[in-house]
Amino acid sequence: MSRKTPRTPQEPRQPDLFEERIPAQGSIECHPPVPEVEGLDDQEIVARIPSANVAQVQALCDQVLERGIGDDAVPALEALWKRFFGFGINGPLREQRCALNALAKVGTPLSRQALARIIDAPDLIDALLPLALECATEANLALSGQSVTCWLGDSRPAVRECAFVLARNCAPPVPKHELEIGLLDPDGSVRRACLTTMGQFGHERAKPGLLEELKKNPTSEVVTALAGIVDDDIITRLGRCAMKRGRLREQIIEELECSGEPKALKLVERLKGLK
Repeated sequence: MSRKTPRTPQEPRQPDLFEERIPAQGSIECHPPVPEVEGLDDQEIVARIPSANVAQVQALCDQVLERGIGDDAVPALEALWKRFFGFGINGPLREQRCALNALAKVGTPLSRQALARIIDAPDLIDALLPLALECATEANLALSGQSVTCWLGDSRPAVRECAFVLARNCAPPVPKHELEIGLLDPDGSVRRACLTTMGQFGHERAKPGLLEELKKNPTSEVVTALAGIVDDDIITRLGRCAMKRGRLREQIIEELECSGEPKALKLVERLKGLK
C-alpha cells in the first residue's frame, strides 16, 4: 500500500476563516506521541510543525521539548502561530496554544525573542492576551513597561495578575503609584501578585499584606518579597514561619543570612538547630 507524502512546510493548509473551531480551554492534556510522530527524526519534526493539523500539533510540540531541539524549532513554532493570524477571537485554538506554550517552555533567548514579538504585535487579538501573558510569565519575559502598566488595569483578573508578575522585569520599572492600585484589587490572586512584586522592589506599603499572606498561605514568593523589605518585625515573623513550616525553613534561613541583620543572624543559629 502506498503511503501519502507528508505535507511540507512550504505547503501549509490555509485555515478557513469561516471554519467553526472550538477554542482550546485550559491546559492541554499530555498524550503519548502518536507512533508516526515519535518515529520522525528531528528535522522532520521541525518541518511538520508549521502545517501541523489539530490531531498532531501537541505531539509534535511535545517531541520538540523532549528532544531538546527548541531553538531549531523556534522559526517553525512562530510560523505555526502566524498561520492562524486572524483566528482566536473567542479564545485560543489548540494550534495557537501549542505554539505559545512550546515557545515559553523552550526558555532560550531565541524563543523568548519570538514570544516577545508575538505579544508586542499591535494586531494581537485581545482574546489571546491572557494566554500570551501566561506564557510570558512562564518564560520570565522582560516586556515594555508601558504595555505592562496598561495591563495592570485590564478588566480580566488573569491579565492583571500576569501584568503584576511581569512588572518585576520592566526597565525602566513600572512606577510605584501604578503598582499600588493592585493593593485594593478585588481578586485575591491579583493582590498577591501585586504584594510580592512590591516587596521585591522594596516598597514598604506591601508589608501588612505580605505578613497576612505569610500567616494564611506562606509561599516561597511571599518569603522572597518580605526579605526585600526586612525589618525587626519581619525577621520575627519569618522566624516563626520557619519553625512551623519545614518546607520553607531553608529558604528563610538563607534570606535571613543575606540580610546581615544581627537579630536575623542570631535567629539563624537557632533555626539551624532545628534541622
